[in-house]
Amino acid sequence: FLAAAERLGVDIVHSIVVGDSVWDLLAAQRAPALGVGLLSGGYGREELQQAGAYRVYEDPRDLLEHLDEIGVRHPSG
Repeated sequence: FLAAAERLGVDIVHSIVVGDSVWDLLAAQRAPALGVGLLSGGYGREELQQAGAYRVYEDPRDLLEHLDEIGVRHPSG
């Protein structure tokens, strides 16, 4: 995450990491970036929240439909 943010010229504290495992969210927290969880990786909502997920969504479509909850504006509107 740190290398990607650096290559993009974005401060990691202004970055959002989307992950579907406890390990993804723990790494996001350590970075420190805002971690958002998806239930597609076999982990439950509570597990992802305990690992630091700001929000947890069912799948990428669910996340896309709720981008406003994490302060992201969809490019189409």
